[in-house]
Amino acid sequence: MKFISFIRSYWKSIVFTAIILYLSFAPPSTFNGVPSFPNEDKLVHIFLYTCLTILLIFDFIRYKKSTDNKLSYILFCLLLPVILGGLVEILQPMYFAPRTAEWLDWFSDITGVFMGWTATKLLRKLNIRI
Repeated sequence: MKFISFIRSYWKSIVFTAIILYLSFAPPSTFNGVPSFPNEDKLVHIFLYTCLTILLIFDFIRYKKSTDNKLSYILFCLLLPVILGGLVEILQPMYFAPRTAEWLDWFSDITGVFMGWTATKLLRKLNIRI
């Protein structure tokens, strides 16, 4: 029963994580024809991980009813997306060639996590809920 409650509470975060994984591991040919500009993938990384962090934090608050347990909050909402981004970069060249690992992509993920955390603090201060 607790597992079902967890899935219900985090369904947005789970779906968004699945989208990130698909985009991260799909063959590059999947994105042919998509307009691009230099370093646009870094902006996409920042955007995706900003959104993921915002969703995780709001889902965490909805599930736990607070952020009083700071260790759980930090591990789940901030460290989990950072680790996810790093694992994606490690797994891409190993199992999803011709995808390659770029440390700047992981730095962009971390930047997105920081931006998501900052945006969430602002949204909560303004009493906006997602």
